[in-house]
Amino acid sequence: MNLSVIANAALAGGFFVLFALPALARRQKRWWVAAVFVVALLDSAMTLLPVIDHQLQFPGVHWNWAGKVFSIAAMLAVAAAMIAAWRLSARDIGLTFRQAPGTGRALLAVILPYLVVLVALALAMFGNSAPPSRETLAYQATMPGLAEELSYRGLQLAMFDRMFAGRIRLLGAEIGYCAFAVSIVFGLLHGVGFDGGFHLQVSALAIGVTGTIGFVLAWLRERTRSLALPVVLHNVTNLILEGVPKIF
Repeated sequence: MNLSVIANAALAGGFFVLFALPALARRQKRWWVAAVFVVALLDSAMTLLPVIDHQLQFPGVHWNWAGKVFSIAAMLAVAAAMIAAWRLSARDIGLTFRQAPGTGRALLAVILPYLVVLVALALAMFGNSAPPSRETLAYQATMPGLAEELSYRGLQLAMFDRMFAGRIRLLGAEIGYCAFAVSIVFGLLHGVGFDGGFHLQVSALAIGVTGTIGFVLAWLRERTRSLALPVVLHNVTNLILEGVPKIF
């Protein structure tokens, strides 16, 4: 089991480096490739640590609360170090509640339709047949958005932004290679992994769905220039997928 967990942790660093490889052609960007690998590996290792050592898990819970807390603490420490070293600013990482102009219009034009479609898909395809527990609702309303947005749409997106400069304007947001790369990796890490028998499992549906959700979150991050709303939307998305019943 531990070998599978360790391999899953290594996948994160590997996928991120794979998409960062073009930056190796420029000497001044190579530091960022190494940083992306280390941050991805650290985030994944902290998240999976309680799975390796069950004594680190919080007692009496079914979800990986401790792993997410460890991840949040590690990513905040990395963010603080980056800011102190003048490598990134808090604004670069999205650690601000200040929203870019036009955020309200963006929510109405893009995020509201996204939520409507998500609810419809949950009712038809992804919803649960049994009501979620109170712990499940509490966990999904807090931990995934806080931990994963800080890592993926916060630090990783900012570091990819330092490696790749090109941009296109999409529905009011400046979208670059960084948003696509981080979104694809987000999908891969939700759809590719090793099971307890060390067999590689691949779910194209999980990759496609979570990659698409990841891109919506990346778009919102770039549109608002803040992690605040992506954290909220991430948790709302999880609550819909866990709490809306499948009725069709």
